Amino acid sequence: MSGYKSLLYILVFLYVFPLFPQNHWDNYIHEKTIGSTYQIFGDNVNLRDADNLKSKVKKKLSIGSAVTILAKTNQIMEQDSVKEYWYEVKSENEIGYIWGGLIADYSFPIEDHTILCKNLGVKLGKIELKLIQGDKLLSQSKWEVGPVSNESWKHQIYPSSEFTPSPKFLFGLTYLVFSEIEYGYTNEQLITISPDKKLISQFSWNPGSCDPPSCAESWLVFPSETLNADIKTQRKITKGKKNTIQELTHSFDIEDSNFHEYYKSEYIWNGTTFQKKESQ
Repeated sequence: MSGYKSLLYILVFLYVFPLFPQNHWDNYIHEKTIGSTYQIFGDNVNLRDADNLKSKVKKKLSIGSAVTILAKTNQIMEQDSVKEYWYEVKSENEIGYIWGGLIADYSFPIEDHTILCKNLGVKLGKIELKLIQGDKLLSQSKWEVGPVSNESWKHQIYPSSEFTPSPKFLFGLTYLVFSEIEYGYTNEQLITISPDKKLISQFSWNPGSCDPPSCAESWLVFPSETLNADIKTQRKITKGKKNTIQELTHSFDIEDSNFHEYYKSEYIWNGTTFQKKESQ
């Protein structure tokens, strides 16, 4: 099997096979971690004295407010195809209950702003992001990414000043997508925030995956970076290009140490979006 066909085989499994029904994630309901602090994803959210919509409202919480998870209840509620548990939480000195669909699954600061991330569940296969400043919502957007777990959220702030004209911010959001290959795979979505503070999804990439014996690994090379050569894996040097993010993918066979093939994609910045250009 050629390197290109090996890579194509892996990508078909990663991006097509997970769409088939009756998979191991079909009944998955992601959960918040007991003892951890999260931020409120909705606005004017009711903190209630019991885990149901008919219970008394004790307090209203604005978007971005912090709550600590004390316990997960046995109550599950589904609204707009989003299914989550109710949680007992602590907000400042008040203890009450909130439905998990109103709590962000991951958040991080970016200068004086905050990014709130929400997994909308395996049924929808989408992630929703909100950009806030204090308790003010600036923008929000949803992307279809496939069935996502809550196990591996991470982020990375990239240097937006390397691109002209530069976006206000450039960051990568990493999450685990369920798959029939080794349970799941890590995906990173690159996202820009425009000068008028709009969240724009640019492209996603997969740092590595394996369906033995065929495997693949990838690297991103930014304009100011250089990816050094590797004689052992026959990798040539890759130097950064102006206004371009290069994605280099290495296809290899774990049963044949002499087989290595490389494939490059370029994402060229036009001031608003990264336009993809592929080359063998």
